[in-house]
Formats: sequence, structure tokens, C-alpha cells
Amino acid sequence: MRYQFFLIALCAILTTSINAQVKIDLSSAFQKPVFEELKSFYSPSEGQLEEILKGHVISVGKVTSPTEKEQKLFLFVAGLHPRNCTRAMRKISFYENYSEYMDFIKKSEYSDEKETVFFVMDHTLLPFAMNLTFKIPRIKKPGVYPFTFEHGFLKDLKGNIIVKDIGKYCLLGLKTDWQGPETRIPNIAFSLFTQTVGKLGLEHLIRVSLF
Repeated sequence: MRYQFFLIALCAILTTSINAQVKIDLSSAFQKPVFEELKSFYSPSEGQLEEILKGHVISVGKVTSPTEKEQKLFLFVAGLHPRNCTRAMRKISFYENYSEYMDFIKKSEYSDEKETVFFVMDHTLLPFAMNLTFKIPRIKKPGVYPFTFEHGFLKDLKGNIIVKDIGKYCLLGLKTDWQGPETRIPNIAFSLFTQTVGKLGLEHLIRVSLF
């Protein structure tokens, strides 16, 4: 029953977020350059590309159980920022301020010396608080930036942050892979949770960095 409520609540949050998108609506001529930048990480369908060009954030997640005591996670998130990457990253690169941008991040810290981010994620819908620690530079320009979760929940998760200029816009993406000990979250709830957090997270970052 607890996880049924969890799933229903996440679905409601995800549905609400649809109305909070930043509208862009680019022509189909942008489909190919967007696809070319993303295909090394995930090959979006034509429908997904259309969503991105309309200013929507797409989020694809899958959680499976390769063995009885393991779980495997794949997550891909992407969207277009209405500004170019240099302007967009001026605010997005201040990871220590993320607790001010997103309700589910209760604490956010960043060490420039160690290039290390520390987040505490918690919400009434989550089964437990999650501590995330990973190394990543302060991103200020286009590129692909790999990162790894060093400690805490999802330890050894590997991923890439994608930041690419598309005309006068900025294509932002995240791709992660993880396989490790079974968590206390069922696969379907875990999958929906990661998709929802990824989608809401990028939507929030785009909105707060518009100006």
C-alpha cells in the first residue's frame, strides 16, 4: 500500500510538471543536430525529438533485477534551454545553490578544490533520505562531462552531463548507468522515481537560469 501511494503521488507530480515547461517550439530542421549530439548516449525517437524541440524535457528510466540481490538502473534526461550554453551555465553551475532551486534537495554543497558535489535528497514521498556524493567540475562551457557517485546511495553510478550549443539554444542532457546491491525500492517505483526526479530537476534548472 505504501508504494502504491508513492506511485500515485509521483504520477500526479509528473502530470503537474507538464504545464510548467518553458515553451520553445523549434522547426523540424533542428531534429538532426539534436539527434547527432544525443545519439552516443541515447537515440531518441522522432516523437521524443519533437517534444524536445517544443521545449519539453524528456526523461527515460528503466530499472531491472539482473539477479535476486541486484538492481540495474538506466536514466536519460534531455531538454533545450532557451539561452545559449554560456548564459545557461552561469547559474546552473552553482551546484551549492541547488537546495534553493529544488524542494527535494535539502542540502547542497560543492568543493571547488576537490570538484565534489554533496546532496541530501529527502521528501515525504521518499522511503528514506538519500546522500549523494560525486565529482564533477564546475561546468561553464559546452562539452561532455563524466561523473561517478563516490559514496552513499547508488555508489559507483557512472554518468555523463551533456552541454551542447544548438544554434542560439543550449541542449542539456544527463545519462547514467548503475548496477549494485538491491535497494529497498521496488523496480517500478525506483524507475518512476528516477524519471520524475530527472525530469523535474532539469525543468527547475532551466527555469531558474532563464535570467
